[in-house]
Amino acid sequence: MTNILFLIIMEYISIVKQLKLMYSLDNERLIVERDTFKNMLERYPYTSFTKKIKVYKDLNFIIFDSNNYTMPYKDKELKKTVRRVIINYKTYETISELYSEAIEE
Repeated sequence: MTNILFLIIMEYISIVKQLKLMYSLDNERLIVERDTFKNMLERYPYTSFTKKIKVYKDLNFIIFDSNNYTMPYKDKELKKTVRRVIINYKTYETISELYSEAIEE
């Protein structure tokens, strides 16, 4: 039996690794299209998208505004404000580092 927190953390690390290849960092954040992010979270249905988003918010995996999982973002290319998923890259680095460290006994 696998722990759900373990699955969420593994999935989060995997998703951000993929997104790093698709999007560039902007001030310690990855700014991601909403549909891209949602599709990635829905790929593995071990729990609902809504539950995953709640965990992502609670653990500071994403930066969001109230009652949403996105934030307004000023897109320089479009020259307008759009809603995007903003991934806290510093949290990713910390989680990834902790996950990869071996415990010495």
